[in-house]
Amino acid sequence: MSFVSPGRLYLQKQKPIESYEDVLAYAEFLRAEAGLSDVLPVDLDKIFEHFEIPDPKSAPLPHQQGLLLDADLGLIVINSNDSEKRQKFTKAHELVEMLFSALPQGRDLGSGWSLIRPGGFRESTKENLCNWTAANLLMPPNYVNNQIKEHGVNFDCAKLIAAACDVSLSAALVQLARNSKDGHFVVLWRLKNKPSEIRNAPNAGQMTLFGADNAIPARKLRVEWCMGGLASPFIPKDKSTEISSLVGQAWQTNTFTNGRERMTFDNRSSTWYSSENMPFLLNEERCVISLMKKS
Repeated sequence: MSFVSPGRLYLQKQKPIESYEDVLAYAEFLRAEAGLSDVLPVDLDKIFEHFEIPDPKSAPLPHQQGLLLDADLGLIVINSNDSEKRQKFTKAHELVEMLFSALPQGRDLGSGWSLIRPGGFRESTKENLCNWTAANLLMPPNYVNNQIKEHGVNFDCAKLIAAACDVSLSAALVQLARNSKDGHFVVLWRLKNKPSEIRNAPNAGQMTLFGADNAIPARKLRVEWCMGGLASPFIPKDKSTEISSLVGQAWQTNTFTNGRERMTFDNRSSTWYSSENMPFLLNEERCVISLMKKS
């Protein structure tokens, strides 16, 4: 037996991809084909062996975690600078890329131009679905939902999932939020300036009018990214929070905080949110990861 594309096999055995649910179901297909439906943590090597996918190669990949180098041969490259758990998630992601590589590539627009949208999905949507399906592959929703029923949606539950599934705590938090029925979401906060503040900053050597201060505004704790489920609210990137907030307290004191407070994310009105906030180091920079919901 030689390399078999799991994406092509899925399309042969299952119905055509018509919705995001059809993409997400690919995770269970991979586990079932490799005989791993009830096994945790999911051994990705067994899936690679089942489809005779070559072992991924490791190499420095600036600004990306992985690359499906050749879908016809199953050649994958993983960022050698990433942690072991990050590399594991990237392998799962690239397995989902094999499904998208098997989908129709778009429509001909004439004159040699084509709209490349595998399966009709936008690139950003495709990336989100790859990450979501990869998470479902490593952290099966049925298992996660059972943990939610027993422990609730909180950091303690995420730690149990991370240990059982051998994934990072941040990945477990996001999977919890995606499966929450209460609109939970996860936010990574960093101390930084808004892009517009950086763009509009005057040149350091430029003389200022009437002695005005040309310094860039002070950095604030801002949203680096936000992830959640379909019921989660939209939280704009780079939105700031005050240092007096629970998030700010976690960053300032380097301790875990939790509670309920009013926060404003839409520039119109404040809303009550419950949050759990954990400070941690990311590339020697203190950040905060929060599990939140409207309350």
